[in-house]
Amino acid sequence: MEVVTIVWSSGATVAIVLAAAFGWVWLSDRRELASLMLCVLGVAVATYVYCDLGLMRSKTPAEYGEWHRWNHVPAFLVLVGQMLFVHYYLRTGRVWLIWAVIFARSLILVVNFSVHPSFTYSDIVSLNHVSLLGEQVSTLGVFVRRSEWQWLATTSLILFLAFLLDAAAQKWMRGGKDSKRKVLTVSLGIAVPMLLTTAYSQLAAFGVMTGRAPNGAWMLGALLTMAYEWGRSIRREWLELAELRVQLAHVNRIGVMGQLASALAHELSQPLTATSANIEALLVQLDREKPDLEELRAIAADIGQDDRRANEIIDRMRQFFKRRSIEMKPVGVQSVVEDALSLVRSEASSKHVVLQFQIEPGLPPVVGDRVHLMQVLLNLLVNSIDAVQSCPVNHRRIAVEARADDAKGEVEIAVRDSGPGIPDRIVEELFKPFFTTKSKGMGTGLALARTIIEAHGGRLWIDHIPQQEGTTFRFTLRPMTREPLAQEASPDNAI
Repeated sequence: MEVVTIVWSSGATVAIVLAAAFGWVWLSDRRELASLMLCVLGVAVATYVYCDLGLMRSKTPAEYGEWHRWNHVPAFLVLVGQMLFVHYYLRTGRVWLIWAVIFARSLILVVNFSVHPSFTYSDIVSLNHVSLLGEQVSTLGVFVRRSEWQWLATTSLILFLAFLLDAAAQKWMRGGKDSKRKVLTVSLGIAVPMLLTTAYSQLAAFGVMTGRAPNGAWMLGALLTMAYEWGRSIRREWLELAELRVQLAHVNRIGVMGQLASALAHELSQPLTATSANIEALLVQLDREKPDLEELRAIAADIGQDDRRANEIIDRMRQFFKRRSIEMKPVGVQSVVEDALSLVRSEASSKHVVLQFQIEPGLPPVVGDRVHLMQVLLNLLVNSIDAVQSCPVNHRRIAVEARADDAKGEVEIAVRDSGPGIPDRIVEELFKPFFTTKSKGMGTGLALARTIIEAHGGRLWIDHIPQQEGTTFRFTLRPMTREPLAQEASPDNAI
């Protein structure tokens, strides 16, 4: 039975892999109950296939009867799991029909384990051997069918089909191309194989046909159909969610820049004012009979320098405003932090906040998206600037630190402020969407920052120690190599 064993074992393996995959999806989002049902179905189908293999390997009628008895357990889980998947996926179907089927199948299980050898048969006298994939497998020979309870099994199957048809009809009536495709895929994927196999099983049980009823095959086929359809739906939802996150990140960046608008205006006004003054000086020199050429060159150089400075500020703002998805590239930690600090420098100076930056020498570049990492840092820095406003002027400090954790293979960045700290009661709430302690806040900054860092394969958390001064936010990123970037040479900078 090597070929049969390989084929049935492969089917069970496929079912287990699907169960693990959809179990992980459900653990990621506990609201995805359809994923949980597919996880249960995967385990049930794998168990059923294992019992089916046990039936084919049976040497005696007693062994066959024992395997058949236990086969009712995964069969129960498959039927119930399919109904619940349809209910949660199509969001239709009458709940009372679900409970009716569960009640009927539960009675079957009780009877099944109360009689011998099983619910279906009152006696199995002998076995036959038939050819399957070129090998001899066991199947029923002479048996006595238990007739007094068969109406219950038939009723449960009728109720199951009634539920399926009702759920499909409700979804179909709602209209829409996508709704009708879901109905056809799920309904046909479950109902057609089940009807064919049920008919075959009944004919074989009454001796009209011989051979093995491929129950495991239809169960696995139905599981694959549902897994494909649900996977397709999840993929579409994830793409839509990714697009919404891009839009939210874009809105959040605009909000941050809006908070820094006056500071950025001041930052731009400095090179523009200097340029204006230099142009006036240039005109004065040109009005002279003998202009000082060296002075003219110096003025022109100053104008060029101020122009480049203004262009750098505008370019950073333009890049920050772009609507974009995450693009992973090697990024220098020092340059990202310096760019973020340059955008908040004027805001911090106007509010008498001292900014400090300390980087470990030889820090490697990280894998990340420059603009999104700047967004995380800006959110943390703006929050810290707001937090220290309640402190005395000479006690307003924010420090940004970056170091490599070789033991964990991570680069850790910390933003530490000297503010009043965060109350214990809200520490766990801060990263939840739309939770904010600001009167005009949206509550998306920290939630989005954590999402961005997790998309980079890192972690973002609050290093919360009760009674410790201030608040420290930390996040980790994956390093590229241990070779530092050329521009990351100075380990200590005060801004």
